[in-house]
Amino acid sequence: MKKNELIHLHTLLVELATEYLDEEIASRDDLESYYQLEIGPVALRSRRADHERAVRTLMTALAVCAARDLGRDSAAVPGQHLLRSDDTATESTDQRVTSH
Repeated sequence: MKKNELIHLHTLLVELATEYLDEEIASRDDLESYYQLEIGPVALRSRRADHERAVRTLMTALAVCAARDLGRDSAAVPGQHLLRSDDTATESTDQRVTSH
């Protein structure tokens, strides 16, 4: 995905997060991992990797909130290591399964 496409996706996810907050599907605490990254969609000079990490973190947080809202097991949402503050310093955001 190109950087401008990633930024567009980032913008859409922030809009969705705002809706989740307005509808009380998510709380500010649910999105704290994303806010701690301090990378918003208008941070055009930020590295592509920073936007990728922000997008993956926000997608994961929103997926957890959606699962909880639907009464599903939110523990089954992949990538939840991105939501833990002790892991926010790691660079790798690759969640693909390695082939054997």
